[in-house]
Amino acid sequence: MTERHLFRRPPTWRRWPIRIGTAAHPRRVLVTGATGFIGRHLCRHLIGSGHRIVALVRDVDRAADLYGPHVETITSLGEIDTARHIDTIVNLAGESIAGGWWTARRRSELLDSRLRVTSEVVSLIARLQAKPSVLISASAIGYYGVRGDEEITEADRGRPVFQSHLCQAWELAAQAAEAHGVRVCRLRFGLVLGRGGGAWPGLARSARLGFRIAFGSGAQWLSWIHIRDVLRLIDFCIEREDIDGAINATAPQPVRQVDFARAAARGWLCVDVRLPERTLRFALGEMAQLLVDGQRVLPMKAQCASFRFSYADIASAVRDLLQPRRIATAAHIMYDTSCPVCDLEMKRYCRGARRQGFTWRLDDIAERPEMMSRYLLDVPTARERVYVVTDDGTVTSGMEALLTIWNSLPGWRWLALLLSQPPLRLVANATYDFVLAPLIYRWGERRRMLAALPTKVGH
Repeated sequence: MTERHLFRRPPTWRRWPIRIGTAAHPRRVLVTGATGFIGRHLCRHLIGSGHRIVALVRDVDRAADLYGPHVETITSLGEIDTARHIDTIVNLAGESIAGGWWTARRRSELLDSRLRVTSEVVSLIARLQAKPSVLISASAIGYYGVRGDEEITEADRGRPVFQSHLCQAWELAAQAAEAHGVRVCRLRFGLVLGRGGGAWPGLARSARLGFRIAFGSGAQWLSWIHIRDVLRLIDFCIEREDIDGAINATAPQPVRQVDFARAAARGWLCVDVRLPERTLRFALGEMAQLLVDGQRVLPMKAQCASFRFSYADIASAVRDLLQPRRIATAAHIMYDTSCPVCDLEMKRYCRGARRQGFTWRLDDIAERPEMMSRYLLDVPTARERVYVVTDDGTVTSGMEALLTIWNSLPGWRWLALLLSQPPLRLVANATYDFVLAPLIYRWGERRRMLAALPTKVGH
């Protein structure tokens, strides 16, 4: 029986359904760090591409909330039998380097979180009867240390600073897999930009509050990459058997930090705020290197291998991140048509869409169970919410689906803009999840139950 979530928020994988894709040659991919920022995006991407995921996690409940039945979760690599076939391993595990002062204890934790899991991955590879074709192991451009205005490629060496030593040790541990005949790609990530985590939400929040922040002089270089290009680059490393070694996961056009701040604040009225370098170094210690000492890193190896970035410049990346979600001109809206409130509202939106030349289609969830089964949702569960499915197969539900609809209709865009502001968005989503959806679902269930009762025959 399907678990009911009346007056409880449904898990993330039901609120943001994950479509199961199809692949000509599906892979079984082991992902460590699967609940982190990059890991969440990667797992959803791989599932949508038709691959099967084994996720190594510390928090099983967190993984269950994110992925539900879409992902096989394990808490130890020892749970994988030697006869198990793993095609690809993506190693993303590691504590955030920006999580606190780099004290002796913190440095030990950062190093241990990377070396321990990476060594366990190599030990797993050693005992597997069938070796994976490739190990893609995370690293960072911190490998290169402090370099000023110098252009850096994969041919450059590290520097005698902590973040460089950390990355060098991390990569050396991953390279041990080469002794077992496994191709190893070491992705040196720059600042990864994407919704739902990483640095971008904080930058966007500062802009909304009216601040355009420069760290130190603001002239230091910032090497960044859009999350979608990260996913494409990982796919590229999986498919291209001639790619191995260190690979800079950065966009081809790094920018000065102050120019990055200006781009992030595009469209907002902001005042310039400069945080003095001396203050940052005093407050953060050596960790201030992440903010005030730049690195001008170029993705030479990826470009020489003909990889094409979808977001090569900061303007295109920010434009995508700031663009509100809208429905395509032809799309599905799926909901429980037996609910009079839902039915009235959705038909009203569709009339507005027709006036804009859109061809939205309304579907009753109960009549299209195969549609929801692509997301591992059954009809009773799906009836709790409204879903918007666009032409590219992406789907949103609940309040996010309504915001998507409103963003697509000129007469409703003001409401979407209002409720998209961070505090109001949290309240709107909570109101829908905890109050409106359960109440409407119960009302619908009662109506269906009464409709199913036999009609009393008069005498």
